[in-house]
Amino acid sequence: MIRTMRRVSAVVLLACFWSPVAVQAQDNASLSVTEPGIFQMTLPESERRYTLAIPDRYTGQEPTPLIVSLHYGGQVTPFYGRGLLQSLIEPALRELGAIIVAPDSAAGNWANPTSEQHVLELLDYIEAHYNIDANRTLLTGYSMGAGGTWYIAPRHPERFKAALAMAGRPQADSTTFDWKTPMYLISSTADEVVPLELSQITVEQLQSQGASVDLVVVEGITHYEIPRYAPHLTAAIPWIKRVWAE
Repeated sequence: MIRTMRRVSAVVLLACFWSPVAVQAQDNASLSVTEPGIFQMTLPESERRYTLAIPDRYTGQEPTPLIVSLHYGGQVTPFYGRGLLQSLIEPALRELGAIIVAPDSAAGNWANPTSEQHVLELLDYIEAHYNIDANRTLLTGYSMGAGGTWYIAPRHPERFKAALAMAGRPQADSTTFDWKTPMYLISSTADEVVPLELSQITVEQLQSQGASVDLVVVEGITHYEIPRYAPHLTAAIPWIKRVWAE
């Protein structure tokens, strides 16, 4: 299914992006934390950094959804993944009550075997230290992170029950997989970096092969207007919940 959405009003956008976040910033090294907040962490026995968001409602008593957020491109400074997590992913998807992890890429872009392995190792660690619902997992990313979502999701359908890519370029081999993970894409007609046509062609081919792939086309948002994707990401919540329930 390919849907086109018109530009949302500034009032709706600000309501989504500027809603208060009941979290705190804190630096930690190789620790597991359970109190609500946003924490800057390092994976034990490595120098690989990640940002961790614990939702207000987490107690450890009930299985909790998990979202893995892959950041956009650029110079990867310490806790680079926090920017996308805190500005877009956490506020837009807060309703899901998920633990969110945002690793820093330590191997260039996300679409390579080394980055893939790093994501899986972080996933293993989080699942070992938190009460994660394996049937409610989501891999998401923006731009370069969306490319990583395209790369990792079809290779590990047993780990990710849903995938969501924003403003990202499909991989050259994206249509060669027997897709098991449902995927939701958000792309803009005004994206000057990743042409919409690339996603449309790939989605149409995957849909013809029977894959569960939805493309939502938004209007007037350029590639670097990342916060403006917030209401469109929030609008994906019913799809995420439906996929998780299947």
